[in-house]
Amino acid sequence: MNSFILCTRDKVVGEDKFGSGHGSVSYLRIPEKDNVPRPSHKIGGVRQWLDDIVNQANTPGMTPASKLDIVFFVHGYNNSPEESLTRQRLVEKELKDRGFKCMVVGFDWPTAGSALLYAYDRFEAQNAAYLLVKAGIIPFVNYTLKDCPINIHVMAHSMGGFVVREAFRAVDKGRNSELANDWRIGQVVLFAADLSSDCFSLDNTEMVSVFNHCGRLTNYFSGHDEALAVSNVKNIDISSRVGRVGMPIHTPAHEKAVDVDCGPRYVAIPEDERKENLKKVINGMVSHSWYLGDPIWYDDLAYTLKGKIDRNSIPSRTGVGNVGSNDFVLNPNA
Repeated sequence: MNSFILCTRDKVVGEDKFGSGHGSVSYLRIPEKDNVPRPSHKIGGVRQWLDDIVNQANTPGMTPASKLDIVFFVHGYNNSPEESLTRQRLVEKELKDRGFKCMVVGFDWPTAGSALLYAYDRFEAQNAAYLLVKAGIIPFVNYTLKDCPINIHVMAHSMGGFVVREAFRAVDKGRNSELANDWRIGQVVLFAADLSSDCFSLDNTEMVSVFNHCGRLTNYFSGHDEALAVSNVKNIDISSRVGRVGMPIHTPAHEKAVDVDCGPRYVAIPEDERKENLKKVINGMVSHSWYLGDPIWYDDLAYTLKGKIDRNSIPSRTGVGNVGSNDFVLNPNA
């Protein structure tokens, strides 16, 4: 099966290779045998890209789906095109294994390829962000397919959460006449998000655009995330990160916001098992990326994206606080 990516990286002159800077949009179709996205994987344009995604989702000979779920996967900082594709494919496999027949589409924004160049990655993230909506989400929203409505979801890891927030804000602020302002997606999922916890306060305007355009936002966090320690955010923003401490507890949460504390689950996994689970599938700091190797987290993610049962009834989590609260704990054990 092919993988599909919306890439905003530049191209290395004279090589079939993407660089680390901001470039024009490339709509990519990567064959299953290829593990590295390359400029040669670019196809004609957005319409062909959309058609190819839908055609693959509705394989000839199969009964057409009553709906099509598209999940945009937005990687974090210091992820190469190869690593981003590996993670995208892993997420799609795990979701399909749990009965969620979706297509996971990558949004590949430029990173410098070094953990030391955090500021560079953040700058490039902001430059590329609006293209997630303008060149990815909106074309799907406008794509028409008889008897097969398309549901769009977005999930983002680490600095990818910053990309999502800035994408929604940039499009709303720009008031681009080509983009209707009434577009909407289904689920937004953040995990280990590199965003200030304070911006999720009910009276904070920074997340308004995201909440206005989504049906539900679920934030997975862990207090054991070493990458999101204040000392590790390079002094750009030293406020506590929502992927480490969750949303603020001193103010009411937005009615669409769900907080899931994954710290107890992280602690329940033996340290050697955490490392082994992650090493089998991806490269990354264990405390920051362990979600991608954990079956219980994938169970919860699949329930969340399917949206078939209420957030309070998802069996992989337990509610905390008052009845009706949007605060949960991921179950420590299977």
